[in-house]
Amino acid sequence: MAINGVSIMQNSLASLATSMQSDYGKQNIGVAIMKQILDSQEMQAQALISMMSAPTPTINGTGRIVNIRA
Repeated sequence: MAINGVSIMQNSLASLATSMQSDYGKQNIGVAIMKQILDSQEMQAQALISMMSAPTPTINGTGRIVNIRA
């Protein structure tokens, strides 16, 4: 009886350890995906900021003289 109880306990511990390792692996994958998403969003935000801070191109003769009589 005592040996059977130890065997059941070992199986339970092994099952628990396997389950915890699987959860840990899934959590690491989730964190890696979130990091990639955040890095991508950061690059997009930096590109948007650089586009907004760049001087706007003007065509010759436009944007300088306003015809108030038109």
